[in-house]
Amino acid sequence: MLKVLKAYLDEMAKIDRESALIIIYSTSVLLFAMFMKRTHFFMPREIFLERLLVVGTLYGLTPFVLFLAFKRAPKDYGIVTGDPRSWLKDVLFLYLLFLVVLVIAFKFTGLKQVYPLSRRAGQSIGYFAIYQAVQLWYMVGWEFFFRGFMLFGLERKFGRFSILIQAMAFGLAHFKKPQIEAYGAVIAGLFLGMLALRSRSFLPCIVLHYMVVLTADVLGILL
Repeated sequence: MLKVLKAYLDEMAKIDRESALIIIYSTSVLLFAMFMKRTHFFMPREIFLERLLVVGTLYGLTPFVLFLAFKRAPKDYGIVTGDPRSWLKDVLFLYLLFLVVLVIAFKFTGLKQVYPLSRRAGQSIGYFAIYQAVQLWYMVGWEFFFRGFMLFGLERKFGRFSILIQAMAFGLAHFKKPQIEAYGAVIAGLFLGMLALRSRSFLPCIVLHYMVVLTADVLGILL
């Protein structure tokens, strides 16, 4: 019995500790966010917006526990601006590509019935602005979690294969979304991962992802 236990402990000791903790922690946070019931802490009349704020904070700030534990510099997790003159070209190209896909999807599927996720956002310009501000906060945390913390954290051990790992997790995080969007999220995750590694920053991923989500909201209102 003790020999078997020792054998398992020896196998565990061979696993890279930082990579293992990043994967275990990321999986736990994703599961927690998926199963978390809607909160009523500080915006009882705006449950959906409160959830975006809470989950965005969970994604964006809690990974810093491991960030500090491993004594990493900000740039080690993509927390740098990179070269905007270079990555803005990539962002524009990918946005136009995603825009074509979005228009086709909204025209021929039921996605226009889904966006904006907050139905009130389509009824008032003022509320739409508030919703977008909250959604931007959510996107910052979301992108840091996948394209900062996971991608760059795992790159040290897995190299560019980390793009596939975070894209898989990113796709699974969309399991409550429409089926076509969930499948598309896997492909989008690959492009976002490549964009982050090319620029050595997760900042362009925030810009691109938010532009796509904002466009989806506008299309959902106008079409």
